[in-house]
Amino acid sequence: MTSTGGTGNIGSGGTTGAAGGAPGSGGLTGGTGTGGSGAGGAAGGSTGSGGSAPTGGSGGSITTSSSLSIVASWPNGAIFTGVRDQATPLLTQAVKVHNGGTASVAISALTVGGAGKAAFQINGAPQLPMNLAAGADLPVTVQALTTTAAVGPAPAQNSGAAASIATLTATAGSVTAQANLYSLVLTSATHEPTLGEILIELGYKLNVGAAQNDANPISPSDATKLPKGIETGTDEIAAPLFVKAGTGNVTMLAVARFSPEGPMPFGWYPKGSPTTHNMAGTMATDTGNLQTSSGARMVLSPVTGTQAFDPGTTVFGTWVYSDQMSMKYSTGGTATNGDYDYSEDAPNSPAGTHRTKVYPLKDVTGALVANTFLIAVEEAGNGDYQDYVFVLGNAKVAP
Repeated sequence: MTSTGGTGNIGSGGTTGAAGGAPGSGGLTGGTGTGGSGAGGAAGGSTGSGGSAPTGGSGGSITTSSSLSIVASWPNGAIFTGVRDQATPLLTQAVKVHNGGTASVAISALTVGGAGKAAFQINGAPQLPMNLAAGADLPVTVQALTTTAAVGPAPAQNSGAAASIATLTATAGSVTAQANLYSLVLTSATHEPTLGEILIELGYKLNVGAAQNDANPISPSDATKLPKGIETGTDEIAAPLFVKAGTGNVTMLAVARFSPEGPMPFGWYPKGSPTTHNMAGTMATDTGNLQTSSGARMVLSPVTGTQAFDPGTTVFGTWVYSDQMSMKYSTGGTATNGDYDYSEDAPNSPAGTHRTKVYPLKDVTGALVANTFLIAVEEAGNGDYQDYVFVLGNAKVAP
């Protein structure tokens, strides 16, 4: 929602983390990426070079060498969210240059390049050249800049964010490795990016219709004007309920949140019992972080819990607590919207409101990711469908 008060390719190889996560997504279109491990698994998985796409893991790498790689916080690269001209806290992330070979290599250069290179810098770069032993990691701190001069203007609309894309390159002789760098800089603390911008950062290619390039499609916000059923001409499908696709857990990975502040739990319910709120995790807070509204407005927001569950053979729907009615954590909610958003329309408030859109997940090339869906939730009524965004894995649409 736009609050008015307060608030690559599929990675190949790798093992599956116990709690699972989203599939690795590789590099930018044009294909520098050759692999990546899924992000978000509690037990993690390793980055591999053969076999099927991983469904769990703790990070991902985009590499152009069999021995040298750069490991970032997400399979598609390092993702930053901040506010224009907000100086503190610094918008930084640590990535790792990893030597996966059997001999040491001499790192001769670390550079930021690409169309959006002015929006990023390396902080405290090591003195180069330097030797990186076999199996060792070189930590590198990357900062995304939020100044207008660095990021340029946001697209013209009544809400929005400026997106910047660049690459970090590590060079060792004739060998190089790259990682993508993405930033979304909000026009103000209460402005938001479009769902389309969020998907680019995550490495997914979907047609989401009105929310693709507009962060506020319905203005003023009015839940009665939300789409009735699926939005034609888009990748959305009718999927109010799901079943588990295979062995192991279903994963429900929270990948973006632009909503009121405060801890927001999410999970699943058995068909016919929407008030049975089985938890999968909680979108947590990052108290005092002015760049992200205490973690409430960002891609890859902080989360507690396994983000996984086992419904067995039970047909299930998904839910998320949105605090629209209670307004315990911040102002700006609308009581008639209720406190919960469901994948089925009937239990939503107002009754029958289409608050959850479901899309079969596609990677950056547009290829389908098996048994995986993007779930986009609208907690208010402005139709941006990026208040809460999840990746649901090991699931099928219920017949």
